[in-house]
Amino acid sequence: MIVDDWIAEKIGLPPGAVLDRGSLEAWQLERLRETVAYALSNSSFYRERFAGIADWFRGGKGLMSLDDLALLPFTTPEDLAAQGARMVCVPARDVSRIVTLQPLSTTGTTGEPKRVWFTEADQELMADYIHHGLPVMTGPSDVFLVLMPCERPGSVGDLVALGVERIGSRAVRIGAIPADGSRDEETLEVMRTYGVTTGLMTARTAARLARKSAGDAAIKAKMRTVLLSAQFVSDEDLKDIETLWECKAFEHYGMTEMGLGGAMACGVREGYHPREADLLFEIVDPDTGAVLPDGEYGEVVFTTLTRQAMPLIRYRTGDHSRFLPEPCRCGSVLKRLDKVGDRPEKKPY
Repeated sequence: MIVDDWIAEKIGLPPGAVLDRGSLEAWQLERLRETVAYALSNSSFYRERFAGIADWFRGGKGLMSLDDLALLPFTTPEDLAAQGARMVCVPARDVSRIVTLQPLSTTGTTGEPKRVWFTEADQELMADYIHHGLPVMTGPSDVFLVLMPCERPGSVGDLVALGVERIGSRAVRIGAIPADGSRDEETLEVMRTYGVTTGLMTARTAARLARKSAGDAAIKAKMRTVLLSAQFVSDEDLKDIETLWECKAFEHYGMTEMGLGGAMACGVREGYHPREADLLFEIVDPDTGAVLPDGEYGEVVFTTLTRQAMPLIRYRTGDHSRFLPEPCRCGSVLKRLDKVGDRPEKKPY
């Protein structure tokens, strides 16, 4: 349980200590209190949004437990689009990257364009997450193909490449390829030449490449695993990827607003374990906003716990899932998100 060990270290447990829910949730509560105080002190948006309860929190009477998170108002994609600059909590000199999200660019990013600010430390959180989360599917002997934007420092593909290189894998950076298939043959030739064994790509890209290389013994012999992200993974695509390449597909759920990394499948591949040291997830009724118990489907909401440039508090993703109530067979104490619906109008229930 490499991720559990990593989180145990991140939250300051003694060397060799085993991560438990009590320690993790106590740490989350402390980071949540700090995040709210930080936002109130540095963001005009949050000072205005929390105006009716700011004195309550400053007086130390709020957030006595994680359940009190439900007392805070939501932040929405519309807020981010209209008032994102007022959410920023650091001076411009500390911002290392600003990402503009066009409508429908990734899972959950519907509506007007949004801009998300990051410091260098914010981006390092993602590279560190990949470093400690991906050993479940890649190792020093692997050749890792990156088929997502990686041209600019801090882009998703660049941060994933940095993370896998820390594991010892060799990263081959191509970047996102067109959905029309115009670079598919070029990409398959790179896979043959470099002996690609694993990689990061969308499910649609992976399925298309797998179908085109169905009779290619050289590619199939090398491919072991693949990480699917940024799009909904259909049962048909998943079946073709794993069957035609004879590999294991690991699904990841995330979005730029989360800092890219959100929740990832473990070796059991039954749901996604959230990045609970950096993000606090909730499932809420999409109509009433009430927090739902584990096992019930609703809208995914998250709060950042360690972000500097742009903390997001109770951010409504528009995506739908549930927490699986049973412990994971991998032995991790981290929660599990069920398969996430690609859009609210395509609920998995």
